[in-house]
Amino acid sequence: MILSLLQSLIQFLVPNHRRAWGRAMQAEIANIKSPFTAFHFAMGCLLACCRFRLEQGSLTYKYWESTMKDRFAILSTVSGLIACMIGLAYLNLAGAPNTMILVNGGAMIIGLLLAFAIRFSLRTTESFLTILTVVCSLILFATAVFGYAIADARRWILIGPFFVQTSSILLPLVAICFARVQNPWTTLAVIVAALAMAAQPDRAMAGMLCLAILVVSWMRASKWTAGAAVICTMTFAATLLLPDNLTAVPYVDHIIWTAFEINLAVGLALWFGCLLIISPILFLSKTERTTGHYVFTSCWFALIAAAAMGAYPTPLVGYGSSAIIGYSLSLTLVRTKHELSATKEPKNLGGTEKNDSQFKVRKISAVGA
Repeated sequence: MILSLLQSLIQFLVPNHRRAWGRAMQAEIANIKSPFTAFHFAMGCLLACCRFRLEQGSLTYKYWESTMKDRFAILSTVSGLIACMIGLAYLNLAGAPNTMILVNGGAMIIGLLLAFAIRFSLRTTESFLTILTVVCSLILFATAVFGYAIADARRWILIGPFFVQTSSILLPLVAICFARVQNPWTTLAVIVAALAMAAQPDRAMAGMLCLAILVVSWMRASKWTAGAAVICTMTFAATLLLPDNLTAVPYVDHIIWTAFEINLAVGLALWFGCLLIISPILFLSKTERTTGHYVFTSCWFALIAAAAMGAYPTPLVGYGSSAIIGYSLSLTLVRTKHELSATKEPKNLGGTEKNDSQFKVRKISAVGA
């Protein structure tokens, strides 16, 4: 009975990468004739399992400690949560249906859980970022072709009773992935995503991608970034020429202006929430900022600007679960210079955002030559 319990504990405690070892130890315990010897051996195996767990936990702790030192990640997470809470309060005061409040609240929780899970479980190597960029761009293009259309705008997919705007979730990921990895595949993915925004058409998201890629092109000048910037600028210009017949939706569009109709405090609160989203970069010194920081900020600045100028969703403070989840997921891909330089990845064809300071030194040297 005791040996069976010890074997169960070994099986429960052994980490996934030690499963084969755990099964071998269980078989060894079963083959030992002497109960005392088997008990002694099982206790040794149990202690080994505890050590394996502690080693695994120490790695997680070190990563957690590194993450807690990332001021941008902490400030952006807190800012996003406050903006979402302001949005929930606005929806309640404006008399929005309870389903809207539940959807936004659920998206806030889901986004936060996904962000933590991805941050602590995935190693964002260059190959992973390249594959992610390509997959996201293909989904965006598929949405433009097969998605749900409203007033000739095909921007959504239906998941049960919910309309999901894929560009609000995936397009910031594409931009930040490209900020970190520039190669033929990521460049092609950005071009496909830009064409998808023109085909939908969606001026706000096309403008967001255009601004983000222009930032990457300015900070990480290469043939890949220059080509992507030209295409994104052309597709954004195309969306300005195409008709946009969507009407404003209550609690979604124009809310940073209509909120003042409730009272002055509500209107100012929504503006404060919008400014919170783009403010974390101001708390970093210029030497700490990476291309990813600038691209993340430019993405959400562009969406706020679009919401101020036209009938486009206001991210986080208005109704819309897609933007909330997209904000959380895109934040997980932004890395500090320390994290970028510490990550050892295979060299790609176009270059990565591993060390901006080295890039600037090389650029200055080239100019001086």
